[in-house]
Amino acid sequence: MSGLSTIPLRRMLPPSIFSAVNSFWACGSCALRKMADANLGYTGAGVAPQREMARPAVRNFQRARTTLDRGLRELRGGNAPSARHEGKDRRLGFEIIDIRRFETREFAALLEAESRAWNDTLRWDFAPSVRVINSCLRDKRLSGYALAGEEGIRGYCFFFYDGEKGIIGDLYVHPELAGQGHERELLKHSLETLLGTPGLRRIEAQLPHYQREELEACFLNRRFQTFLRRFMSLPLRGPQRAPHAEGGAQTSADARWVREGIELIPWQKRFNDDAAEMLYQSYRQHVDALINDQYASVMGATRLIENICHNQGCGDFLTHVSRMAVHRPTQKLAGILTLTKVQPSTAHIPQVGVGPSFQGLGIGTALMEAAFRDLAEDGFEQVTLTVTDSNAGAVRLYQRLGFDTFKTFGAFIYVSEQGTGD
Repeated sequence: MSGLSTIPLRRMLPPSIFSAVNSFWACGSCALRKMADANLGYTGAGVAPQREMARPAVRNFQRARTTLDRGLRELRGGNAPSARHEGKDRRLGFEIIDIRRFETREFAALLEAESRAWNDTLRWDFAPSVRVINSCLRDKRLSGYALAGEEGIRGYCFFFYDGEKGIIGDLYVHPELAGQGHERELLKHSLETLLGTPGLRRIEAQLPHYQREELEACFLNRRFQTFLRRFMSLPLRGPQRAPHAEGGAQTSADARWVREGIELIPWQKRFNDDAAEMLYQSYRQHVDALINDQYASVMGATRLIENICHNQGCGDFLTHVSRMAVHRPTQKLAGILTLTKVQPSTAHIPQVGVGPSFQGLGIGTALMEAAFRDLAEDGFEQVTLTVTDSNAGAVRLYQRLGFDTFKTFGAFIYVSEQGTGD
């Protein structure tokens, strides 16, 4: 971005990047979301912004566009309580500088290190995200800050806007600087800029490179709510392979979902609208709707489905493995399971959900067991997902199926009735 603004991100970023952030947020626990609208790792493009959101954004544009530059001038002049935007860290010899002042090539080494972290720690191919980030850096479409030192750029934090919502898309510092607090400084600068932007009513962040405890104080001091989230994985081969991965899902007459007339079918696009409506009904009072407000409306749930299925917001959509559960007598959609490819041998579950009137029949388990069998036959070695820790029922289900937690991280949410910067 050439300047800060509250104009919807969809006007400024390609669908793939907007999809990656919201998708990462929608994937897992029925919601893995960060980098979704951006192939950055979490979903949200594909639907034009509502006019009601666009008008206030346009009205605020001139005022919001100068927020960052004004803040930087004031801070350099010593008129702010602390040098939190641009300035030199005299203790360590690093500077935190507007990300738009650098050329794309200067981020190459840092993005290479982050790609290794995604691959080795999070079991995710970050290469598509790197391509999108490079494109946005080249066109100056990202706002944020870079940590610069004698060896070049060693960390960054970027953010963007979607109507009246701000989203922190990524935070990463080179592992050689671990434990020195640079990630918190980058985060503080970004939060202060977001909170100083007029008209924002919501700010979201999911930062999977860091434990929640490492960053929590930065958010709690600014009245954010915090949530613990888990990355979980299940092996599809070997002694710990998924239940029924080789024997098939149980479909005997004693299964409750079978007796109730439920049929498992491959993913069918004709049910996409029904899937969005079902997700909204299932999640509107759920903790995940607080973390990711796409669940709080049918339009948001529609964007979520579109980003998973069409915009590669959470990896390559595996149509032939993803499934739906349909109630035969009424042809009503009872449940869905989406799967994506995030590494050559790793699949991911961006979304699993069961309609309110069909819960308790074992449909979610049946959908996953059937998909695990197909994944194993296709040569996949593991499947991953993310889940909110307070979603205790989902955590128990995944553990019963054999999933183990291999990483935890934080989700952070700020909600204001009046709007930031007012």
